[in-house]
Amino acid sequence: MTERKVFFPIVILGLVIAMFLSLRYGAVTSKWTDVSQALLHFNASNQGEQLVRYLRLPRMIGAVLVGAGFAVSGALMQGITSNPIADSGLLGINSGASLGLALIFALTANPAPIVGLAGSFLGALVAILLIYLVSTRVSFGLSPVRIVLLGAALSAFFSAISQSINLMFDLNQSMTFWFVGGTSNITWEQVRIIFPIVLIGLIGSCMISSQVTLLSLGDETALNLGRNPNRIRRLSMFCVLLLAGSAVSLVGTISFIGLIVPHIVRYFVGHDYRYVVPASAVFGALFFVVADVASRLVAPPLETPTGVIITIIGVPFLLLQIRKGSL
Repeated sequence: MTERKVFFPIVILGLVIAMFLSLRYGAVTSKWTDVSQALLHFNASNQGEQLVRYLRLPRMIGAVLVGAGFAVSGALMQGITSNPIADSGLLGINSGASLGLALIFALTANPAPIVGLAGSFLGALVAILLIYLVSTRVSFGLSPVRIVLLGAALSAFFSAISQSINLMFDLNQSMTFWFVGGTSNITWEQVRIIFPIVLIGLIGSCMISSQVTLLSLGDETALNLGRNPNRIRRLSMFCVLLLAGSAVSLVGTISFIGLIVPHIVRYFVGHDYRYVVPASAVFGALFFVVADVASRLVAPPLETPTGVIITIIGVPFLLLQIRKGSL
């Protein structure tokens, strides 16, 4: 497939370029010499190199991890629910993770990154378990419309509780960042914790990708080929938990990446999840890094939240899918 052979080199090249642009542009435009020196021969006394090394470099790496995590989790959700508009945000998983973070902030004034990550995972786990329990019921789970409605209800419910906790414990400054979504607060400590978790989630997703392809064709097809649909769903949900939980703990409740990216990559690589999963990872990373750079350039020196940029792109895309009959 010619498109597939061309897709990966072009997207990887675009990702590398976007990563370097992310290191240079912001409220203050850095020199290319500062970028190269910060990467190769760091001088701690140079403020320009400090900006790149301690602020923009962890932010860039975090953006790559978040984009890949959200995109692959969305692709997996679409495969295991047979729902073309499934996404960790639309199905309430992101809101569940945000609720977990809200509870952590309510109980601890300045939680350590590992504590915030644990809260995010716990909230995401609750949402995933509810989705899983419903999707395994044949009378309910085979209807994409009902799954979306369930996700919308869960998302609204978790968001309402999060907002209530926000008001009760006066967490406006702490939680505003998580509700709008952004990368400006990512630190090296967070990246060191999140990186191995996202990596495990991505590797696990690639390992089960061929089984997700079978499941996306229907439970009967998977059973006829000797596969256990429930086992595939459990493994996929575990990968979604690692990827979406980690991403939300870094940047907050950003939706639509998992919806947009898999649809785009399928146009180039087909519907085989052996290609959809890695393609979603690299293109999701590119998509989010570009959105992050754009968030700094829309109204400098102020930053537009990355979540706002992605929502502006995602809502029309969702409406287009509805018009095309994806529901």
